Amino acid sequence: MAGREGPQPPYSPAPAASRLGSGFFPWTGLAVLIASVSGLLLLLGRDGEPGSGHPGNGQTGNGTQKTYIDEIKTARQQLFTGELVRTSTKSLHLAAGGDPLRYRATIQGSWRSDGSGETHSRTVAGADIGVRLHCSGAQVRCTPLSSERQTVISKKDTATWLWDVSAEKAGPVTLSVTVTAYYEDSDTVLLEEPPATTHVEVAAPPGGSFARVEQAWRWVSGAITSLGGLAMSLTAVITLAMMSARRTPAPTDPEPGNPEPGNDDTDADTNSPF
Repeated sequence: MAGREGPQPPYSPAPAASRLGSGFFPWTGLAVLIASVSGLLLLLGRDGEPGSGHPGNGQTGNGTQKTYIDEIKTARQQLFTGELVRTSTKSLHLAAGGDPLRYRATIQGSWRSDGSGETHSRTVAGADIGVRLHCSGAQVRCTPLSSERQTVISKKDTATWLWDVSAEKAGPVTLSVTVTAYYEDSDTVLLEEPPATTHVEVAAPPGGSFARVEQAWRWVSGAITSLGGLAMSLTAVITLAMMSARRTPAPTDPEPGNPEPGNDDTDADTNSPF
């Protein structure tokens, strides 16, 4: 008979923590990892949303645009009224086909000119200023001789623009000066003035009408002279022919029994000494 084993210690089950200890840590780490990744993704998602305040997102773009708008407003507030002095059309005597005439436009920061032969008007100043001259009508041409944009940022500044104006035909011509203020050196327009428009009448070429009349008169005179000379020549020929006909006597036949004058024997015998 097998002997009894010694008394066995009472059975006590292991605690739950001990039983789950081997498998609990990996699940916990996985849960922590998932939570960390989710939080990171959520944080990155917020970075791309407007209002997150991080560089490169919509908030920076909105902020830059707002700053740009504020700068434009400030630049417009810094504009002031200057003076535009341009060549008067009354002193611009254009003739068709003639030499080009100089057209001048000057912008000053303050009103300080009163020259004769010029037109004065108020205009914008206080920025980069562009001035353009547009010409239309009667085959007119305006050739710029200076830069389109110049700086007039203070009341002491002065800038001048020049053009050569010429026309090929007589008739009415329109000259329009446009002044534009730009934001710094960009193409952003701060303010553009309505065009200052004037009208010029291009005269005919000097002596053009008289030359045409004179040429026509010469042609008519030449024709009259030629025809008159021909008529005189024909008259002279006819007159000479008639005179010749009158001077030549008509031949007559001698009567029977009358000797010809050259054979008068009687006269010869009478006058003979023998």
